[in-house]
Amino acid sequence: MPRGPLVPSDAPHHAHRARVAALLAGPLLGLTAFLMVGDAPLEQLPADGRVMLGLFVLAAVYWMTSAIPPFATGLLVIGLGALLIGYPAENARPFDAPAGTSVVKGWTDFVTPAAAPVVVLMLGGFVLSHAAHVSGIDRALARLVLRPFVGSPRRMLLGVLLVSAGLSMWMSNTATAAMVTLMLAPLVDRLGDQLGDRSTPTKFGRGLLLAVPIGANLGGIGTPIGTPPNAIVFGMLRGAGVDISFLGWMLFAVPLTLVLILLAWGVLSVLYPPEPGVQLSLDEVEPEQRAFTWRTAVTAATFVVTVGLWVTGPWTNLPIGATALIPLVVFPAFGLLTASQFNKLEWNILLLVAGGLALGKGMEDTGLAAWMIGAVPIEGLSPMLVMAALLFASLLLSTLMSNTATANLLAPIALGAAAGVGLEPLQAAVGVALGASLAMGLPVSTPPNAIAFSSGILRVSDFLRTGIAIGLVGGAMGVVVCSTML
Repeated sequence: MPRGPLVPSDAPHHAHRARVAALLAGPLLGLTAFLMVGDAPLEQLPADGRVMLGLFVLAAVYWMTSAIPPFATGLLVIGLGALLIGYPAENARPFDAPAGTSVVKGWTDFVTPAAAPVVVLMLGGFVLSHAAHVSGIDRALARLVLRPFVGSPRRMLLGVLLVSAGLSMWMSNTATAAMVTLMLAPLVDRLGDQLGDRSTPTKFGRGLLLAVPIGANLGGIGTPIGTPPNAIVFGMLRGAGVDISFLGWMLFAVPLTLVLILLAWGVLSVLYPPEPGVQLSLDEVEPEQRAFTWRTAVTAATFVVTVGLWVTGPWTNLPIGATALIPLVVFPAFGLLTASQFNKLEWNILLLVAGGLALGKGMEDTGLAAWMIGAVPIEGLSPMLVMAALLFASLLLSTLMSNTATANLLAPIALGAAAGVGLEPLQAAVGVALGASLAMGLPVSTPPNAIAFSSGILRVSDFLRTGIAIGLVGGAMGVVVCSTML
């Protein structure tokens, strides 16, 4: 593997100073927003709305700079919101808003999002994902699905996209990217052997590895649990009274995902054509076969039953949050999920989502979201133009920072903007989620990108070329889909 550039010896000091500066800038900018907003030439923002604005600025700075871990920022929003807004509202303290300007009832308004149905839904998805990996079902399924694509390099490229996308619909896209990348590493090495130089990755080998994060990112669009931005938007929509089911999401998202996969296949086929004489085999991909045991049977049955109940929710009327508890009951009861394995679940993502839901609820209940929309001159703009602006703003921000943090910040604003221009809340919120999922222009844009980049085979230019093309074309397609199908 080629060596990376040497890191200057003073780089850690610069990073430390930047982190300290970001840590100080967050509360200072938040306090500044709280003190100065009263002088703005807009309708006076209530007191608790001004506090919420300060929290919004603080969260934005910390999420954009990663001054503290993203999940810690989510917890900070919950804690400060409960103490500075919820508790005074419950006890008529100075930050209590004038009558009729706020619907915050108390500190529990900021804590309850941590137990929202969508958080339980994601927890159930994480448990299913972990059990599928431990039992080997995910790798067996990947081998089974990839087998029909072995005959042709371009077909194999499509197979990797489909496998990564299909798994990401139901399990963590981060876990999907890690698993499929490890599976493909020996195959990519063999491509180098065939061309006589294993130390230099082939162009097609780079394209094959690049298909993993692209497929994982696009596949996450397909279900409400596919990515954290989806879960955030799904939860905020249901909290706002928008009736959208698990299946309802899939009915518009899965067709869009398939079209985007074909778009990505075309882009990768043009930019990373196979070298002459390349032959592919699955012998290197997880060659050992695992025995089918009762544990595997229980895991597979639980997976099928749980996902089946999610999809059939509109007919069974069973809440998806309640059915998500099935794997949480079954796996510990059968000894398929130990305490150490339970501790390894993506709790940081759950806390980050909970913080985002609390931020969105606080912005809506204090009137901050409506006030911020009033500061933007959107009157007279067409609904499609506003939706396009929201989608591409989400895409741009997600390219540079966490897509989960982007959804946390933009989704409440999008829901507020929808009412002002005659845009359906579902269209505005889904536009934000799509933009966050389509942002893949840099290695830091999404966790799947970072995992693929860590292989040492891909370059930053690989992500830029494919990410910009897929993001721009996919974003335009997303605007059309949101305008016509929602």
